[in-house]
Amino acid sequence: MKIFLADALKEMKKPGSRFSLAVREYNRQTKTGGKLKRYSNVELVQAKAFDTDPVKKLQRAPVGFRKDPKHWKNRTRNIRLADGRIKKINILLITEFNGKKVVY
Repeated sequence: MKIFLADALKEMKKPGSRFSLAVREYNRQTKTGGKLKRYSNVELVQAKAFDTDPVKKLQRAPVGFRKDPKHWKNRTRNIRLADGRIKKINILLITEFNGKKVVY
């Protein structure tokens, strides 16, 4: 069975969706990697919307400030593992989704 990456991302975004993934590791700085990591019973972490209003940004306290991760531009997503840890993955390195091979 095969699944397109776009369809896999749609499945991930469904509220309360739990899934399994196989993802290749890669380090951009050293350009090394290649290990295949398997994650089961994980969920996509949906962040709160970031304010784009510049006035609100100036009024916000610096302690609570979080930088926008720009997942769309960087092609990354955060997933919550079964033990509660959060892991960032690159969507282009997903090889399997729910036991189905991912095609692009």
